[in-house]
Amino acid sequence: MDFSSTLPPQVTLVVPVYNEEPSNLRLLLERVALVLEPALIFYEVLFVDDGSKAKTHDALKELADEFDYVRVIVLSRNFGEIPAICAGLAHSRGEAVINMDSDLQDPPELIPTMLQYWREGYDVVFTRQASRKESVPRQFLAFAFYRLLGAFSSVKIPVDAGEFRLLSRRAVNAVCATPEKAKFLRGLIPWIGFKNTIIPFDRDERKFGDSSYTTSKLLQLAVDGLVAFNMQPLYFIPVLGCVILAGGCLGLIFSAFSPQIILGMQLSLVSLLLAVAGAQVACTGVLAVYLAEVLKETRARPTYIVAEEFGKNVVKADHSLNSDGAINSELSR
Repeated sequence: MDFSSTLPPQVTLVVPVYNEEPSNLRLLLERVALVLEPALIFYEVLFVDDGSKAKTHDALKELADEFDYVRVIVLSRNFGEIPAICAGLAHSRGEAVINMDSDLQDPPELIPTMLQYWREGYDVVFTRQASRKESVPRQFLAFAFYRLLGAFSSVKIPVDAGEFRLLSRRAVNAVCATPEKAKFLRGLIPWIGFKNTIIPFDRDERKFGDSSYTTSKLLQLAVDGLVAFNMQPLYFIPVLGCVILAGGCLGLIFSAFSPQIILGMQLSLVSLLLAVAGAQVACTGVLAVYLAEVLKETRARPTYIVAEEFGKNVVKADHSLNSDGAINSELSR
């Protein structure tokens, strides 16, 4: 398929990459070509190298030299999956932008269905993982994560919907225009609104290599989500304080009018003091988490830094700060 840098592609596939096996990357391109080229869809694959080692970096450069529809953005270090996705969204050129993992757990064969919904007028097409071929602990963490978000979030977040999704151009622009630095996309994209739908699919196993998404990263994602779209812990603190205060007052009243139970009240008082101390520490921890998020935003550090770009159709870029505050290459359109 012949591509021209002067003609924007109809579809951009944004693929964040971190120390991925080269075999997965090449197989991904092959499977994408099998579903898009027969439909004569003009597309590009935009890999975002999130600070990978030389093995992955060299593989991406080789693919960009071999295929004219491949572009690569290299970040200056490992910023994380979400900043890498944001970099890809900011650099995307397609009218429809699909984000997917590089490990082939997101099936490219689902892309035509997603594009069909986009042609019907949907700005956002989520995908829901109907089944997971993962370890039991990771399945439990995922189950608990989405249920907690659903119970406490201020927006309706699709259950079991990951980062495999389609966004229309105006949805991409809306996401990129949001000013927060720490973008929790699984909540932010439902928050922007627009017409949306969801497609269930069975998530595949990794073909090669091991996942770089550790349990600690999953826990950090959960904290980011709960803080970004949930103020209820802050509202709970004064309620808890009132409950403890009321309990203390009742204890004093009982001890004043019933001297015979003073000994029992002494033991109860010790227990109450321990409970109060524990509640204070917990509340301080909640405040510290929210304060840390506020500090991240007020520092206004770049969400990501682009070190280099390569590919046969790299568009000339004006390096400046985008709406994320990121040192980003703003594409000429």
